[in-house]
Amino acid sequence: MEHSQFTSPFWHYYICAIVVGGLIWVTWLLLSQNTVKHKKDEDVQTTGHSWDGIEEYNNPLPKWWFWMFLMTILFSVGYLILYPGLGDYKGIGFNGKPWTSVNQYEAEMAKGDANFHENYGKFAAMSVEDTAKDPQAMAVGENLFGVYCIQCHGADAQGSKGFPNLTDADWLWGGTPEKIKESITHGRVGVMAPWGVALGGEERVKDVAHHVMSLSGMEHNDERAVRGKEIFAANCAVCHAADGSGTQGTAPNLTDDTWLWGNSEKAIIETITGGRHGQMPAWKGFLTDDKIHLLTAYVWGKSHPDGAALPTDTKNFVGGKTDGAAVETPAQETPKVEEAAPVQVASSVAETASEAASAVQAASESSAPVAASETTQPATPATVPASDKAEVKVENGIVKFYFASGKSAIAAGADKATAEVVAAAKAGKKLVISGFADSTGNAAANEKLSKRRAEVVQAYLIKQGVKKTSIVMKKPESSVGAQGNNAEGRRVEVKIQD
Repeated sequence: MEHSQFTSPFWHYYICAIVVGGLIWVTWLLLSQNTVKHKKDEDVQTTGHSWDGIEEYNNPLPKWWFWMFLMTILFSVGYLILYPGLGDYKGIGFNGKPWTSVNQYEAEMAKGDANFHENYGKFAAMSVEDTAKDPQAMAVGENLFGVYCIQCHGADAQGSKGFPNLTDADWLWGGTPEKIKESITHGRVGVMAPWGVALGGEERVKDVAHHVMSLSGMEHNDERAVRGKEIFAANCAVCHAADGSGTQGTAPNLTDDTWLWGNSEKAIIETITGGRHGQMPAWKGFLTDDKIHLLTAYVWGKSHPDGAALPTDTKNFVGGKTDGAAVETPAQETPKVEEAAPVQVASSVAETASEAASAVQAASESSAPVAASETTQPATPATVPASDKAEVKVENGIVKFYFASGKSAIAAGADKATAEVVAAAKAGKKLVISGFADSTGNAAANEKLSKRRAEVVQAYLIKQGVKKTSIVMKKPESSVGAQGNNAEGRRVEVKIQD
């Protein structure tokens, strides 16, 4: 006999002795108290006990009560033969199989699953996309979701902190029918290691946090974002990519508007410092293939209201919105900006601090000679830069930053060209930054690029020691191309406020 539930056979026999002994004792007690018999027309005798004149009759046990008691004893014996109750004895069970609650549950579930397959198994032969178009299938899927999924993802499937929104177009593991079914079937485990100590303490973590905030266009500290960009590149880019777009199945996109653990400065710092661990259980073995198929169709249908695949199903895009009905166009399909210039404009200002950091580093560390037209002395009108070249020039005390087409990186040697305006700002003067956008081509995209370039110049000046409060940002102005090119529409001007 196996004794898997006990450390010693003693306990098996100990329990058996108590149970069997108890049954024998109550049987003896019942029979021993059933000895009093009455003859018809004979007076009932008393027990001889008297309390203040009150005497106790010696009546026999009522017949109905006696037989009911006896039946409960027999029922107990029968129960202990069929079901476990005597130590490790498992009972003879039914159909040659010992009874357990697990066996009973599995039998009931098998019956229910067979009934479910009979009614809804037809959908398994349909594709996920076609199933999602069937009203009956979606109604069943919604019921299944309400039973198995709302505890984490919510009744509206929009999730909560730590639990993904299933109605948008942001996918950690992929949004194709195959990937969704894979996630439901096998589950997922997402782990981000804690980086607080590795990054070098609270201040450096905060710098990275502000760089991350800048990637999705949130309000942030420019100086911290510039410092954080270098730390991010050295430690975080291997998973999240240099542009923060991440990789499905590896690391989330940091440039869009979806934040699983919160997008406040505090939440981002907590994530970087302590890491995160998320787990979705595997439903294989618990749910049948029929139910998994219907749940896949329901989730896919909720996130694809138009019934068509989305670009973000298989790939993250910088700055891509996560509204399933309006996913931003991938970079290669973006309307051309500034005539025929290569398009490198993000869908948001997410790249501002990122490119500012590289621009500042390139400008401040460069030792290249500066042309005469780039000195800080007032100069005669300068020639317009080549159509696709970054330069910094000074004209009549105004510093002009010219950018390459579609770019927002500052040219080398800018520190010498900006020496006069930087000195003026440190002396208490205010600097005015004005961006110019080419009015031809895609005006909206050009204006966004102009704003980003102005922010890059602002970050550069702060790096040079100018206080942010000493800088006035002006709204981008329109400018058409000049002298056969569009260089004037690619400039940002800095001048000392009168």
